[in-house]
Amino acid sequence: MENLPQVGDRYFDAVARVIEDNISKMVPGENEHRFYASLAAGGNSTAAHVVAYCEGMKELYGEGDGDKALELTKLFTLLMLAQSYRWLSENHPETADTDGAAQIAATNILAMFGDDRPESLELFSALKTQFDYDNKNNPSMVHIGGFMLGWAAEAMGHPCLEWQKVDFPVDSMSDVTQSGVLIDSAPMRSPTDIKTFWACHGAGCRALMEHYEGKKIDGDSAAGNTGTD
Repeated sequence: MENLPQVGDRYFDAVARVIEDNISKMVPGENEHRFYASLAAGGNSTAAHVVAYCEGMKELYGEGDGDKALELTKLFTLLMLAQSYRWLSENHPETADTDGAAQIAATNILAMFGDDRPESLELFSALKTQFDYDNKNNPSMVHIGGFMLGWAAEAMGHPCLEWQKVDFPVDSMSDVTQSGVLIDSAPMRSPTDIKTFWACHGAGCRALMEHYEGKKIDGDSAAGNTGTD
């Protein structure tokens, strides 16, 4: 997987500071604080890379603003949570009820972003369901990759699908295209953007691990842990 150069964006930098402050106020325990702060660092990094390197997302982001940066960071922090629970289930298969624990963690993350909407938790459930399904059945991760770009487009005000009508997990995208739920799926269809998205995800995973470990992580090692090579 390609290692992307680091990016800088004042809106994402501002969001990172705000969320870090919220986590410090809401999470007193050191280990729990490090867990949530690492997820947010990974989500923020992924989001900043996505709008810099995925052409469709770059166009929608434009000059950028704080609201878009906040919504994108929230979305990709939820993806980091799904990724983390995948690592947990792979390394500790004996762990019970990871879905329940992930739902609780997602609720906490949304609260850190000031979001208590039930539909946001439903989005996480759909995201994690598709992410886990693709990891087992679709190693290219093209379906969840496209959906993530679609959700990102929605976060920036560009409707793609009638999401509530999509039955996750999706086994074939033809089921979606033929079901009448499409509004404008262009942002989520580009094979190049989907491939680039997973490179952005790898950068986010590296940021997550570096924040958690408190040290620099080799880019190849971080990318290799995502299961998206």
